[in-house]
Amino acid sequence: MADVSELIDRGIKAYVAGRVGEALRSFQQALERDPGNPKARSYLSLLGGGMPGGATAEPVPLPPPAAAPGHSPWDALPAAAEIIELELDPEGGLDLDAVAEKSDIRPLVPAKFAPGESPGGRDVEVWMQAARELFALGDFTGSLELIEKILQVDPDHREAREYLRQNEATLIAMYESKLGPLGGVPRLAIKPEEIMWLNLDHRAGFLLAQIDGFVDYEALFALSGLPRLDTARILANLIADGVITA
Repeated sequence: MADVSELIDRGIKAYVAGRVGEALRSFQQALERDPGNPKARSYLSLLGGGMPGGATAEPVPLPPPAAAPGHSPWDALPAAAEIIELELDPEGGLDLDAVAEKSDIRPLVPAKFAPGESPGGRDVEVWMQAARELFALGDFTGSLELIEKILQVDPDHREAREYLRQNEATLIAMYESKLGPLGGVPRLAIKPEEIMWLNLDHRAGFLLAQIDGFVDYEALFALSGLPRLDTARILANLIADGVITA
């Protein structure tokens, strides 16, 4: 059975993903287990779920729920029978701007935020609040993802940079603890011919190719060319999957 912290964590993640009903149920369950929990009371009050005895609590900002899926981008394309007149530019080529204008075709991913669409200070503060909550709940990966999102919008955000440092340091320590002594030498736990059947990305494949029974973990960190966090995560996952031994 999930404890109160796990229920609150589950509720935050459900809300961020747009599953408001699931988030509401998680906060209600947390409050049933711990009626005085301030976080559960705040989030439940914010979502309008109500609390026993009509009590109220100062709401804590939650990240905005994910937007509902819009229409398919193909819906905006012209019908098969519609004729689009193509225009040539002065040099004899297609006028691509004219084609785009007449066909109403637009990129699926805009090159930049349209005016008024870029995240503002309010969005950043909401994300920051959620990152603090996830960090306090021990979800350092979730907190790090939100911090990276904040720094894409505001690269100089001082608190976000501090949380970035703390999250990365904590995750590196967690992953390295699964490796054992960093002077240790990892070895393959499977037959070499079985590697081709593994669903590895190119980074994990490269690291695995360096494991020859002589190279230790510190050397692998130096050889990888990746941030230390990424290398530690990949190696820890290879151990967890039984591909290598510590």
